[in-house]
Amino acid sequence: MGATSPPTALMPARTSKMKVTAKGSYNGASSVFVGENFLKNHKRVFLRQLWQDLRARIVRTSIDSISSIQEDVQLVLGTMRDLGDFDISCIDELLKSLFSQAKAYDKVGLSNSEKASKEILARQLDEAKDSLHNTQAREHKETLQVQVTNNDLESVKKERAALKVRVGQLKSLLKRQRELLDTFQTEIREINEEIAAIENTSPLSDEFVEELRASAELLEDAKEKLNDLDPLAWARFRCFLFISLL
Repeated sequence: MGATSPPTALMPARTSKMKVTAKGSYNGASSVFVGENFLKNHKRVFLRQLWQDLRARIVRTSIDSISSIQEDVQLVLGTMRDLGDFDISCIDELLKSLFSQAKAYDKVGLSNSEKASKEILARQLDEAKDSLHNTQAREHKETLQVQVTNNDLESVKKERAALKVRVGQLKSLLKRQRELLDTFQTEIREINEEIAAIENTSPLSDEFVEELRASAELLEDAKEKLNDLDPLAWARFRCFLFISLL
């Protein structure tokens, strides 16, 4: 299939009939236009180019992928057959042989695809063990990280519980402090009112102060006399006075 010369299969399947002109002479190599020959020549050119491109495409395909292009190749062959007037049977036979050998090759490759040399198996085993070791190392590291994070979470939970208790205590303390503050503010307001009342009160005159002092002295004397009074002695005095009057 590596030959560059066009296959003989692309030659006409039958000899073209000579056309007779209106004067009874054969056209031969004359310049008289004949539609059938014109189409046939162009079909031949197209068919040859189509085969060359198809052949190049097959040659560029690796042997591991030959079977994968069989359907597309058959599609192109179908188009070549549809052109008519050309025998491509030899191409069919060559391609049938090609794809038959490709099928056999794929079958052999498939039956041995699971087999490998000792070196390949050893290398794959080493790679798998290295991968396992690295993954286990990462897993161990991540396990430690999870433990640290879990411990931190538990610590935060305990702190949150303690803070919750502390919040309750602070709320109670704040309530008492606000009540005490309200009491002080009330007392301050009352004292300010008392100061304002005192400031707005007119001072007493000297005469009134002297009069008030004198009254206080008289009241104190009365209290002393009352304290010195003996009720029993007063009762005997009254009884003696009554008898005397009789």
